[in-house]
Amino acid sequence: MSNSDNQDEDEVRIARFELDELELMVIDVPGSAPALDGLTTAERAVVMLALDGRSNKEIARDRDCSVKTVANQLRSSYQKLGVNSRFELAAKVLGTAGG
Repeated sequence: MSNSDNQDEDEVRIARFELDELELMVIDVPGSAPALDGLTTAERAVVMLALDGRSNKEIARDRDCSVKTVANQLRSSYQKLGVNSRFELAAKVLGTAGG
């Protein structure tokens, strides 16, 4: 990217690709997104899927884990980020990712 695109480098970006019954999601989370500091890799993944609008059940299916595991990872993420809902989560993560 050129220097004129620097503001875009700090944005969280999600791209989806579908091929037959296979869906691939690519999530680009800039290392400088301060809201995600302190989250584990698993928590980051669950947070990004939640921000994509997926239910706990869908996230569990996609990550091949239990719904309870997803709920625990989201709860832990909420505590670490100081939020109480997916709406607050989106405001915190997407709002701070832009700088």
